[in-house]
Amino acid sequence: MRGVWRHGSLVVPLRRYLSTDEGKDTAPVIGKQPRSKTSGASTPATLATETIPLLLDVFRKLYHHANVPTAFVVPAEEPWPQELHGDRLGKRIDYLRSSKKRLSPAQKEQLNKAGMVWSNEEYQVGRIERGLTTYKAMYGDVRIPHLFVVPHGDGRWDRDLWDMKLGLAVLSIRHNGGFEAHWSRFEALGLTFDRWNEPQYPFALVRQALESFYGRYGHYEVPRTYEVAADDAAYAVSVRGMKLGQIVQNIIHDERVRNGGAYEAHRSRFEALGLTFDRWNEPLYPFALVRQALESFHGRYGHYEVPQTYVVAADDAAYAVPVRGMKLGPIVSNIIHDSMYAEHRGELEAMGVPLKPRKELMVDRICEAVRRYRRVYGEKKRIPRAYKLGSAINMVRNEGVYEAHRSRFEALGLTFDRWKEPQYPFALVRQALESFYGRYGHYEVPRSYVVAADDAAYAEPVRGMKLGQIVSCIIQQSTYTEHRGELEAMGVPLIPRKELMVDRICEAVRCYRREYGEKKRIPRTYKVPEESSSYPRELWGLALGRVVYDICKRGAYADYRDRFEAVGLNVEASADEREASS
Repeated sequence: MRGVWRHGSLVVPLRRYLSTDEGKDTAPVIGKQPRSKTSGASTPATLATETIPLLLDVFRKLYHHANVPTAFVVPAEEPWPQELHGDRLGKRIDYLRSSKKRLSPAQKEQLNKAGMVWSNEEYQVGRIERGLTTYKAMYGDVRIPHLFVVPHGDGRWDRDLWDMKLGLAVLSIRHNGGFEAHWSRFEALGLTFDRWNEPQYPFALVRQALESFYGRYGHYEVPRTYEVAADDAAYAVSVRGMKLGQIVQNIIHDERVRNGGAYEAHRSRFEALGLTFDRWNEPLYPFALVRQALESFHGRYGHYEVPQTYVVAADDAAYAVPVRGMKLGPIVSNIIHDSMYAEHRGELEAMGVPLKPRKELMVDRICEAVRRYRRVYGEKKRIPRAYKLGSAINMVRNEGVYEAHRSRFEALGLTFDRWKEPQYPFALVRQALESFYGRYGHYEVPRSYVVAADDAAYAEPVRGMKLGQIVSCIIQQSTYTEHRGELEAMGVPLIPRKELMVDRICEAVRCYRREYGEKKRIPRTYKVPEESSSYPRELWGLALGRVVYDICKRGAYADYRDRFEAVGLNVEASADEREASS
């Protein structure tokens, strides 16, 4: 039949929708059409009786609703009529909405039959209202999880609600003031607007998640950090993403739960599952899980000395899932101080868990380490600070740590006067000096010299030693005075550094004179050459020209002027001396 559009069982006479007057053919309305005084194609009346009902019918059959977006344009494809491809349907719908008062009752009725949506807000509120009604019929309340999405293909929901993010919509309504003018309609369905008095999930979903947890692990001891994975097939879609551990902890410990808040009406049902509601009289974890965590800790580290801050990582495969996230360090601390699991102390001690207070335990360990060090190195050998044990001893001796146990350390021979005892025993200082000589060929250690922590030329006990400072203290006779003769016999120069430098300058001048003659002036840029047989090894590299210039022209080492003049240097009188002579 000509002049008829067919789609499935639908047969529509196009003449009715493509003309302005009944029975009179006109050009099809595609996209924007020029306005005509006779056709009236742009008026609300003609729009209401022409293409709109047909296009709304097709749109509704395709998308299962008639809320046409403003930007919607009829696509050039089936099942849209070819004559209407490109029609700006969304714009026309907006025009009709704003011109509703100009339409006749018959025209409004015609559009209503086609599914016309006159208000987008009313349509969205209606969708949410239908979603809440369906959810309440399924779960008994409207406590919808924030991540809840209407499942696709579920026949219990209206088809235009499939894939709707109903949880986020409700969250926006309750906490962001969305659709506030329609709150009474939502309240009639049981939705509340107080975030503190209503839990995030309905009890039916929490129970369902707990039963799935039990089915997998065989108990209800949900770790605090446990969260249902978004793709975990062991759980129903509606509970995936649920922070089940936090919910259970809130049920057990939250004042609002225990004193008439969230889930209070279901308290007996939680208690039937073994949950308790006294945060002070019962520890967070049953002892069986604590023991399991301690055994896993021992399997990894080989001991039970759990650091006070130790927390089992949430993804640590070495631990069973129920103990992941457990603050094992604080739990062991509470056990040590008799505040938790007192009835299991004997069992823990039999396992080898040290239940002494941590301070006493640390003192025991330091004392035992000192005894072992003495057995290896001798009673008189001092423990270097570079040792980890030495660092602990330094805190004990000089920072007042473990002051209550001072008598135990003194019994081991430790002193508590930093000024009476040098930092290192003399044997280690001698060893460091010999290593220095082996590398540099002399004992003139720079004041700032520190043995590197990774320097293989030195023995491990002296690495990190501030050797330059130690030698300076020896020169000033403040430490190791009883060993000065031994050091001098080794060749260590123990005169003050300034005097030592004067000796070196005078010796360098004498060597220069022997090589170049008495009258040859020392150039300002002259530097004692390396590997020179004319100079002692300790003088190699000395910037002799610059030093002599400073002595002669700038008054350096003024106290030693006589010695420099004795080797032939012409030292100019200082300004003070010239003023005094005048």
